[in-house]
Amino acid sequence: MKKNISQSGFTILELVIGSAIIAGFLLAATYSFQIFLRLSRENNNSLRATFLLEEGLEAARIWRDTSWSDISGLVTVEDNPAQVYYYNFTGANWATTPTNTFIDGLFERKLQVANAYRNGSNELVSSGGTEDHNTRLLTVSVAWKTSAGTTTRSLSTYLANLFNN
Repeated sequence: MKKNISQSGFTILELVIGSAIIAGFLLAATYSFQIFLRLSRENNNSLRATFLLEEGLEAARIWRDTSWSDISGLVTVEDNPAQVYYYNFTGANWATTPTNTFIDGLFERKLQVANAYRNGSNELVSSGGTEDHNTRLLTVSVAWKTSAGTTTRSLSTYLANLFNN
């Protein structure tokens, strides 16, 4: 009789330990899946932000190709450091607007324009030199909220008055 009691107690102990191991595994798998989903969503937003940056620079190239005054007429950060422009697509044309509009309710895209300067060798320099009125430095920034805070990406390029228009 004593032999049966000790064996049944050992079986219950095995059942409790086995259940705890299975529960721990399921909990770890669920937590890992949640992390995977969060990282996937953040990676998707990062990729979308990259496309929005490229689209912002392409819109500026369209302005440059249409009329250089569309670029040269924008207020530069040298004239007003707080001056930012936002993009507005009217269905046919890109335009700048002082009003912030969020893209898909998440992304904020803005544009800043700076003067370009050249040294005595006619090379672009970040400071000093002579202002080149036919070249501008454009910086497009995209910001969005993530679980860790606000993430910002930016892309800069020089645009020149290629067509003398």
